Amino acid sequence: MLLGCATLFGVGQVIAAVATNVPVLVLGRGLGAMCHGLYFAVAAPAAIRVARPEAKVRAGGRVAVGGSSALVLGTPVATLLGQVTSWRIAMLAVAGLSFVLAAAVTRVLPRLPAVREAVQSGGVVPTLRSPGLGVVLSVTFVIVAAQFALFTYVEPFAGENLGIDGRAFTFVLLLYGTAAVLGSTLAGRFAELGPVAGVRAAAATFVTALTGVWLAARLDAVAAGLPLLLLWGGTFAVLVVSTGLAVMRRARGPRTETANALYGIVFQLGIVAGSALGSLCYAADRLSAVPLVAAAGGIVALTLLLLLGRAFRRGEVG
Repeated sequence: MLLGCATLFGVGQVIAAVATNVPVLVLGRGLGAMCHGLYFAVAAPAAIRVARPEAKVRAGGRVAVGGSSALVLGTPVATLLGQVTSWRIAMLAVAGLSFVLAAAVTRVLPRLPAVREAVQSGGVVPTLRSPGLGVVLSVTFVIVAAQFALFTYVEPFAGENLGIDGRAFTFVLLLYGTAAVLGSTLAGRFAELGPVAGVRAAAATFVTALTGVWLAARLDAVAAGLPLLLLWGGTFAVLVVSTGLAVMRRARGPRTETANALYGIVFQLGIVAGSALGSLCYAADRLSAVPLVAAAGGIVALTLLLLLGRAFRRGEVG
C-alpha cells in the first residue's frame, strides 16, 4: 500500500505537470490527493508495528511530525520553486521526490503481513465506538477547519492587511514552516509528559495568536503580526501531532489502521470546510475578519478540550 501510494502520487503529479487543459489537471491532482490520504492512513500504523515496544509512541509521533511539517513547509518551498522556475517544474520536482520515497520504502521497510484481526474487528462502526475517539476526531475537524479558513487565504490577507507580499511573503511562509517543525517536535514531548495539559495549552495559544493577528492587522502593526503568524503555525503543528497520537492511543491493536483512515478523512473534511468558510468571507469582502472566524473555531475546540480533554490522556499504543 505504501509503495503503491507513493508511486501513484508521483504519477499524479506528472499528469498535472504536463496537463494542457483543466480536466487533465484535475485528474492528476485528484489521483495525488487520493494516494496522499491513503498513504498517511497506513504510515503511522506501519511505523508502530516495526518499532520496539518502548518506542511505539515516538514512532507514531515522528510520522505525525513528518506529516504536519510537510503540510506547512512544503507550501513555501514549492511556491518558491514555482516562482523561480514554473509551476510545472515544481510539480515535477514533487513527483521526483515521491519516486525516491517509493524506492526508500522498498529498500528499508520490512515485509508486513496482513493482520487477520484487523479484518475481523477493524470496521468503521466498531472503531468509532472506541472510548474517546469521537472527541479526538471532533477536535481535529474543528481545529483543521479553523486553521484552513485563514491558511487558504493567508497570502491575500497578509498582502492587504500586513503589507507582506511577493518574495517577502514566501520568506514568511518559510519561517512559518520552521515554526511548525519546532512545534511538531515539542508536541512529541507534550504527548509523553502531559498530553491533556499540552493540547489545552496549544489550543489556547492558537486562539490567542489568531486574535493577535487580527489586532495587528487592524492596528497596522506588521512587527507584531509576523511573530504572531509564526506562533499560529507552531501551535497548529502541536495540535496536529497531538490529535494524531491521540487517535492511535484511543483505537488500539487492529483498529489502529481504520482509526487512522478516519482521521485522514476528518482532516480532509476540515480542510474543505475551512477553505469554504474562508471563501465566504473573501467573497463578502470580509477578508480582514478571517482570523477572528478562525479564532472562534479555536474557541470551540478549546471548549471541547476543557470539557472532554481526557480523551487525549496517556495510554499505551499498540
